[in-house]
Amino acid sequence: MLLDKINLLRPKKPQGLARQVYVNETLPKSKLDAKGQPLQRYVTNKVKTSKYSLLTFIPKNLYEQFRRVANFFFLALVILQWFPEFLTINPVVAALPMFIIISITAIKDGFEDWKRHVTDKTLNNRKTWTLQNWQNYNCSDDSMSTIQRVKSFFTRKPIQRTVQSGEPEWQKTLWKDVRVGDFIKLENDDFIPADVLILSTSEPNSLCYVETKNLDGETNLKIRQTVPETDHISTPKDCASIKFLVDSEPPTTNLFSYNATLVFPEGLPDRPRARGSAIKVPINLNAMLLRGCVLKNTEWVIGLVVFTGTDTKLALNSGKTPSKRSRIEKQMNPQILINLFLMVILCTLCAIGTKIWESIYVNKDSPFLNQKGTSTDKPGYNAFIAFWNAMVTFQNIVPISLYLSIEFIKSVQAFFIYMDDEMRYAKTDTPCIPKNWNLSDDLGQIEYIFSDKTGTLTQNVMEFRKCSIGGKIYHGTPPETKKIDVDISEKSKKKKDTSSTASNSSNNLDSSAEPENSPFFDAELLIDMNNSKNLKHIEAIKDFWILLAVCHTVLVSSTPEGEVYKAQSPDEAALVRAAKDIGYAFRSRESNIIVITDPEGKEIQYELLNILEFTSARKRMSILLKSPEDGTITLFCKGADNVIFERLSAGQDYMFNTTGEHLEEFAKEGLRTLCLAKKTIDIKAYEKWNIEYREASTSIVDRESRIETVCDQIEQNLSLLGATAIEDRLQDGVPECIATLKRAGIKIWVLTGDKMETAISIGFSTCLLSKDMSLIIVRGGAYGESGSAYEQMRNAMEKFFGTDPEIQQKIRSTEVPPLNQFSSTPRNSTSHARTGSIYSMKSGVSTSPRAGGHALVIDGVALKYALEEPWSRDLLLELACRCKGVICCRVSPLQKAKVVELVKQGKSVMTCAIGDGANDVSMIQAAHVGIGVAGEEGLQAVMASDYAIAQFRYLTRLLLVHGHYAYVRNTSMILNFFYKNLIGVAVLAIGVFDRDLSDRVAIEVPELYQWGIFQKAFSMLRFFIYMAEGLYQSLVCFFVPYFAYQKGTVNNKGFQPDSLEMGSTMAIACIMLANLFVGFNMQSWTVFHFVAVFGSIALVYIYVAVYTLLPFSGLYGYEETIYGNAVFWLCIILIVVLSILPRYLVRYIQRLLKPHDIDIVQEICKQDPNHDFIHDRNFMPYATNLRRQLTRDSNHTGSESMKPFNSDGDVQTPRASFATDRTMPILSDSDTPSVPSIPMEYLAASSDSPEGAASITYMRTGVTTSMRGYAFSQEEGTGRMIMPSLRRRKTNPGPLGRVSAINYESGSLRRRSLPDVRSARDVLDILGGNIPVIEGDVEDVKRAGERIRMVQFTESIKGDSVNSSMISEYDADTSENNNLSNTNTAREEQKAVDKIILLLI
Repeated sequence: MLLDKINLLRPKKPQGLARQVYVNETLPKSKLDAKGQPLQRYVTNKVKTSKYSLLTFIPKNLYEQFRRVANFFFLALVILQWFPEFLTINPVVAALPMFIIISITAIKDGFEDWKRHVTDKTLNNRKTWTLQNWQNYNCSDDSMSTIQRVKSFFTRKPIQRTVQSGEPEWQKTLWKDVRVGDFIKLENDDFIPADVLILSTSEPNSLCYVETKNLDGETNLKIRQTVPETDHISTPKDCASIKFLVDSEPPTTNLFSYNATLVFPEGLPDRPRARGSAIKVPINLNAMLLRGCVLKNTEWVIGLVVFTGTDTKLALNSGKTPSKRSRIEKQMNPQILINLFLMVILCTLCAIGTKIWESIYVNKDSPFLNQKGTSTDKPGYNAFIAFWNAMVTFQNIVPISLYLSIEFIKSVQAFFIYMDDEMRYAKTDTPCIPKNWNLSDDLGQIEYIFSDKTGTLTQNVMEFRKCSIGGKIYHGTPPETKKIDVDISEKSKKKKDTSSTASNSSNNLDSSAEPENSPFFDAELLIDMNNSKNLKHIEAIKDFWILLAVCHTVLVSSTPEGEVYKAQSPDEAALVRAAKDIGYAFRSRESNIIVITDPEGKEIQYELLNILEFTSARKRMSILLKSPEDGTITLFCKGADNVIFERLSAGQDYMFNTTGEHLEEFAKEGLRTLCLAKKTIDIKAYEKWNIEYREASTSIVDRESRIETVCDQIEQNLSLLGATAIEDRLQDGVPECIATLKRAGIKIWVLTGDKMETAISIGFSTCLLSKDMSLIIVRGGAYGESGSAYEQMRNAMEKFFGTDPEIQQKIRSTEVPPLNQFSSTPRNSTSHARTGSIYSMKSGVSTSPRAGGHALVIDGVALKYALEEPWSRDLLLELACRCKGVICCRVSPLQKAKVVELVKQGKSVMTCAIGDGANDVSMIQAAHVGIGVAGEEGLQAVMASDYAIAQFRYLTRLLLVHGHYAYVRNTSMILNFFYKNLIGVAVLAIGVFDRDLSDRVAIEVPELYQWGIFQKAFSMLRFFIYMAEGLYQSLVCFFVPYFAYQKGTVNNKGFQPDSLEMGSTMAIACIMLANLFVGFNMQSWTVFHFVAVFGSIALVYIYVAVYTLLPFSGLYGYEETIYGNAVFWLCIILIVVLSILPRYLVRYIQRLLKPHDIDIVQEICKQDPNHDFIHDRNFMPYATNLRRQLTRDSNHTGSESMKPFNSDGDVQTPRASFATDRTMPILSDSDTPSVPSIPMEYLAASSDSPEGAASITYMRTGVTTSMRGYAFSQEEGTGRMIMPSLRRRKTNPGPLGRVSAINYESGSLRRRSLPDVRSARDVLDILGGNIPVIEGDVEDVKRAGERIRMVQFTESIKGDSVNSSMISEYDADTSENNNLSNTNTAREEQKAVDKIILLLI
């Protein structure tokens, strides 16, 4: 009871229970305690990422420090010396060194945590609008002081809540003061401070737009909408008058689901309650605004706070701030224990010696025993005392000063990182900020990097770059770089002015398109738009831009600055803006009217008939419009190229080939592509189709499939207009950074909330995926379901890694529960269980290991079950770690952390997580090293990180330079410290200034980073070697002077040497040897190294010379005796030579016969300090012999080549706009740091990919196909896939072009070009003969050529899986039916060809 009373001094912890939030209604008595306070207490909205508070700092920090064995040991020694029997010096003096070390470490930890408190305070003190002068009955007065709580405790009076007088009004409130049940008003571009239920908005139909990239990583805007029952609320008075309660589910981690009910006990003004029952309105996630999101393109939103603080979905997906310790520090504990064990052995020997010695002389009245006749004069007791006295004497074996030295060195290393100008982002003047100074050496041992995508790899900017219209490509030349040398009519000038005006106003687009985007302009396009000689091409251009202006879901609102587009997809915003730049501006959308303006400023109103929405299965969007001029009905369609191509009408071979080549060019440049097509529909045909469409739309059973079937009927026989190319801008230097890190042996996993297509697209753009890879796609459900995640992963293991005996053994040894535990119905067979399925045979893609290895792409649903099921968890880890790249899509923040934990615990490797948003906090905290990108998504990731950088590309220098330096320096310093066991300047010089390579070489030869991954510099073996050397050298230092002075030699003063002279020789030799040994282990020599080593040695000689001159010293008068004796100098020389000679010989033989990678590079740098490793063929990834480039758990793929760039026979580089040129050195004045450019030789060598495009295997259906085309999406994300090359024959650009004989390539996976076969000679060439043609049969032969062309086209789309039904992983059954249909068609075509051949014969 007393503890319960004391708990009143602080708010109670939240309860994970369902909650009822009452609005303008008092709580029932059942929900109040005896003092009238709510029983259910809610957490405050105050966030905390710091580890300490004023109350917890001392105990928690002491606990963390005394986890170090050495600190705990010295605490025991300090306590021991408080007893008189073990007193050597004053106990306070004995405790002083440990107190200083503990205090300095505590100050450093406190300073780091203070910076976290500052960032927490900044976030908590943000302001928002809440309703004041109004009663919130749901929360107790959490703001009362401790004194008030104590007073309430003793008086036992209920706490009376005070309400301010006056009318309700909106007032600014700090985020930390926002409470559950508060009315809140949000304005445009406001961050959302809590999980808020939408009540009303400023937009029609109570819509609002929210940007969720800080929560789930998606850049596209989401639409949220409230229920009609509350959309009338607009003023504070409305908020204070409405009465209802929210019956909500408990706080959950699910970001994609929410269930609640609005209950109106007294009904509504227009809907009185019926039969006394309250009105209940269901609520889902669509009516919620979650913390971490940003309100966009909405003037205001009024909402009700439902969850605050740690109850919000964002906080529940984040973890507590952990206390991280470096791996080397953890490895030091067993080494300290070994030293402690050695010390215990020495102390035991001393105790045994004391027992034996005293037992011999105890009864002989020996004066040196100092016997007093007491009970303590017993050999056994004295041996016990001698043990502990020896413990105090030998305490230096366990180096207490080591930790102080480490703290000092790591602080200096953190300063070096902060001051590195090459990691300072010039635009914002943001340096790399170390927030946890203890992890610098961990940066040099990273083996796995887990990266967010949005905002970390990309800039969140979409820009329209190029387009292909009517078979002609337009590159978007800026107007200031290319002048028009022809006369332009007044009409053209007007177009240009309109375009310029539109471009200026287009800067006010939504967040998916940054204002810095330059307007799209092409001089040739303006000329072609006015070229009256080619009316057909003018019409194609007009239809192209009209399609982009009308076929979308963008909303527009007018402002004084211009139109503001509200797009759910950043791709759509870029397309609509490009159309506006050209002059076709989207103006408004009504229920059935779409208004645009043409380049002349003329307003055109189209009647909107139907919108065929985009879905991930359709991969296209269509819109049907009725022209105001002639009433014609036109269907405009945009979508993925393979989806559009298969729906084209016949006779478009030239457009097909040319546009396909343009698409390939766009894809090679890393651009997102999209195809556009149109179709004119007869009015009667439309009316008939519309009836079917309405019936399908209103059907209750199987609505989606019926709609899909009806839509597919009208989306046939399309006319191809062209293609667009949009750039999803990467951050500068991202491809180079990832390619360099992969060469360093680091595995990179991308964990994103975006869709799979988007993630794959970015994977290729960033060089995480390459064309010579085999992609494994896993989408699945729970174990026991058809196509479960476990089944897909197991089949992938057997299919791609089945030859490995270890895999078979692990699969057989895995305990899997029987299926009947999960499902009572038999499972349907899945096609991927048949390795020789029709899909695999048709694709022509070999399942043998490809040169680039494998990459795993898994979605959030499959990942959920893979992480929850123990048997699937182990299988996921095994499969993912055998792949060269891993992409996890549609994952929640909590799943990101679980993936990091899976690898960290399952593989015992060093992990690093990098992200920029609040959704990345959990994985940043879960990883060994967390890095926050100071981007555009707030400060949450930076606040929780260990290091903060401004750009992803700085990761190269942070790991390969500073991480490698810190690892080499710290390990060498620690090992030398164990050897030397004294604090000294020379040892500190290693930790601060030593380096094995220059920073340039460390980046140009990233393979050397694996020295840290495989822990070559710090291991138990090296520890024992240093300890053994210390033991050997200690024997040398003792016995050389001992034997030299044993028989004695008379000095110049006529005295024989005594113990002081011999001891002084030993001490000076030990100190000199220790410094020279440390100097011998240094990898570089600078002025600081010379001063540290030889300055320390000189200081010893000076000290002895001065000390012997002091009358009160024990060595008074020994200066000439020591320094003037030749034996002294002989002993010094012998000790140094005999001690260092073994290490010198071993190092010499090792570097000569079996050099390490670093040794080889060091020798090259000695010969040529400016050696160009980038263009040295011996150091290129495909030819290097410097160890294997893979991580240690990839032994089975040791022969895999590293080909990070997409190319196909020619040197291809991504655009300089989103990646620095890999073939040219980076300019000194560029913001991009010194990342190694990629030489031409490497690009040419890595481009030789015999397989062509990457293969992709959908494990759910067993479909294996070459990756080609582009999967476009809008609200469901966007994505691009790399296309294979078009190896087409040269043709004349006309309908009757002559073509040479078709060159069939055996086993080729590339899309065959379709020649325009129109003449009899073309048919003969194809048939391979020189048969004369009869004049009367020319038309028949032409028809035969057209039939053969269709046969080729059918074979081409079969071989490359252009037909989406063949590659769709969702429609396995549908694809089998289509296969039968295709087979029948092929038979009919074959019969026609046979007839043609007979005709020709």
